[in-house]
Amino acid sequence: MTVTPPEIDRLEDRPLWSRHANPWSVWTLVAVYPVLVLSIYRRSRPLLAGTLLFVALNPFLVSPPETDEAWATRAVLGERIWIDRGLRSSSHTRFVVACAPVYVFTLRSATERRPARTAVGTVISVVLMLVFFWRMVGVYEEERDRCRTSFRR
Repeated sequence: MTVTPPEIDRLEDRPLWSRHANPWSVWTLVAVYPVLVLSIYRRSRPLLAGTLLFVALNPFLVSPPETDEAWATRAVLGERIWIDRGLRSSSHTRFVVACAPVYVFTLRSATERRPARTAVGTVISVVLMLVFFWRMVGVYEEERDRCRTSFRR
């Protein structure tokens, strides 16, 4: 018998979250971030519109994952737990706030058409995104282990 955190069981009531937990959704959204930056850098309205449309439709293009085996799935599920717990006074919230200037720097560099800064900012932004995912996988696994421990008692 698999024991999952209560927050995960409630995902069925949240169709966008359950579909976004599909690894295809996660990785395509990670891949689209540089395209978003490029659309701003080039001032390409069609590319920006297409990128934003893809982001909006992304969760509807995939089905919910069948298991939590994929690292990306656990990252999204951990994020859902983190949000459900409340964002205030959390080291994860402080991390997100600390990363925000990098994203602002990247987007500003793109609007100013500074190629080196835009490229470096984009790479650092994606790395920070992956670090955030890693943290959220930790949240998910801690909650899953806590639920398994309480189930055994």
